[in-house]
Amino acid sequence: MLVMGLSACGPLEPQDLPDAEPNGPLASQESNVIVGTLNWVSATSLTGTQRTKSKAVGYISIPAVGSRCTAWLVSNDVVITNNHCIGSAAEAVGARVSFNYEDGVASGSRIWYPCATLIKTWSGDDMTALRCSAVNGQLPGQVYGFLTVATTNAATNSAVYVVNQNCDYYTTSGCTPTKKSSPGTVLNGNYSTTDISYNADTLGGSSGSPVLSTSTNQVVALHHIGVGGNSQGRGTANTGVKATRVKARLAEIGL
Repeated sequence: MLVMGLSACGPLEPQDLPDAEPNGPLASQESNVIVGTLNWVSATSLTGTQRTKSKAVGYISIPAVGSRCTAWLVSNDVVITNNHCIGSAAEAVGARVSFNYEDGVASGSRIWYPCATLIKTWSGDDMTALRCSAVNGQLPGQVYGFLTVATTNAATNSAVYVVNQNCDYYTTSGCTPTKKSSPGTVLNGNYSTTDISYNADTLGGSSGSPVLSTSTNQVVALHHIGVGGNSQGRGTANTGVKATRVKARLAEIGL
């Protein structure tokens, strides 16, 4: 059974300052899932190209709806997240992204970029594009780089990794949702008309993450929902919108 909660983002950290998640359950516990044994690592432990690419992924704070998700740079000043995270200009008000919300970075040292301008949102592909402003005279992509979306879809059994902002708050209440990399395999490259499925681990708050090919380090899907979740955030698969659909939506806004 596919569980598609439209509140798959995580709860907002109070004032984005304390290194803690609220103790209450997610609005939708089953929208993103850990598959089997938890298998993600801190993004700071990555090396080479994977580490470089991970820097373009960030924690997006969404105060207008009191939640958080994951977002990633697709140009110097445009980030992508899910429509179910931000689905309107009103929901984008006050949105900001930190790309150094990582292990070893104190809360006071996180840099926040205003990303409150809605460019366009696509409910059918659960995708939203936001424009970010510069901080200290630099746009975020000039500092952290940006990701490239593949022109072809991922094949079944191909290796992928999902860079996302999270922690296993079901096991460790009050943990900090720092940047993680979740390795996995594409379970079905044609899971549905819109999606591929994979076994890389995510939880609520991972919504909007890029799914990257291990071989090319290009984005092959926009992560958004999980399959068969239970009350502990465990399930059988996660799914993301296919690269060709993401690519087509970006072309609509000149990217």
